[in-house]
Amino acid sequence: MDTDTPVPPVALTARLAQAPTAWRDVEGYLERGRQALRAIERILPDEWTWSNKRVLDFGCGAGRVVRHLRDIGAPVQVWGCDIDPACIAWNTENLGPSISFFVNDLVPPLPFESDTFDLVYSLSVFTHIDRHWASWLLELHRVLAPGGILVATIMSEGMCEAVSGEEWDESKVGMNVYESGQPWELGGPMVLHSPWWIREHWGRLFHVVEVRARDVFDQSGSGAQDDHGAAVLQKSGVTTVTVAELERLNPSEPREASALSHDVLHLRSEVAALRAEARRTQGT
Repeated sequence: MDTDTPVPPVALTARLAQAPTAWRDVEGYLERGRQALRAIERILPDEWTWSNKRVLDFGCGAGRVVRHLRDIGAPVQVWGCDIDPACIAWNTENLGPSISFFVNDLVPPLPFESDTFDLVYSLSVFTHIDRHWASWLLELHRVLAPGGILVATIMSEGMCEAVSGEEWDESKVGMNVYESGQPWELGGPMVLHSPWWIREHWGRLFHVVEVRARDVFDQSGSGAQDDHGAAVLQKSGVTTVTVAELERLNPSEPREASALSHDVLHLRSEVAALRAEARRTQGT
C-alpha cells in the first residue's frame, strides 16, 4: 500500500475537476487511484498479466494512478507523460526513479520507437481532446507493440446529462464537443462519445475489443469515480490509415449526420451565449 509517498499539492490535483478540498483527504485520494487501477485491470483481456510488460500512462497528471503500479508485485517498466510540466516535475521528484516521466506536447510525436509498449492507458484524456484526436490515436498505435492494448476512458451515456444537460440519445451523439476552448485549468473542452462512433472511427485503426458506455469505475462506496465509459482497443496490423481516414464520415451510417447536426446546433448556441455575455460585459 502506497502510504509513505507524498500526495501532490492541491494546486496539482485540482486539475482532476473535483472539489479541491477533496484532495486534502489523503487516503481518499490514494483510494481513488487504486480504484482506477482496479478498473483498468477489470477491463483488460482475461489473459493479461503485468509481468515484464512495458506500460505508458498517457496523460498521467500528478501520478494518481501510475504511482500504484509500484505495488502490483510484478516486474514492469512504467512511463508517465502529461502536458503539464508542474505535474511531471512533481512526479519525477516524488515517484521516480522507478517510474520514468516526461512532458509531451499537445500534438505528436512521443519520444519512443515504434512497437515499444504492451499497454497504454489514458484516463480522462480523449474526454477533453477536441482536436488532434486522430493524430494521437495514430501515434499511440505506432508506439504499441504488435497485439498491444490501448485503454481509453470516454464520457458517454453515464456522463451525458452532466456534460450536456440532456438525456442520452445515441442518435444525437457521435463525437460531440462542449465548452470548446475552455482553459485546461478549468477542465478543457468536454467531449462526449457514443460507442457506435468509437467502433466506426477508432475501429478503422484498432481492433475494438470492447466499448462500455458507463460504469467502468466502481460507483459504490466512498470515493466513487464519475460515471465514465471506456474503449479497449488492440493494435491491428493496419499501417496505411491517415488522419483524414479516421475523421471521414460514413455516409451509410445515418447517426453520423444526426449527431453532427446536433453538435452544430449546440455549438451555435454556445457562440450565441458567448456573444451575449461579451455584449453584457462591454455594456452594449
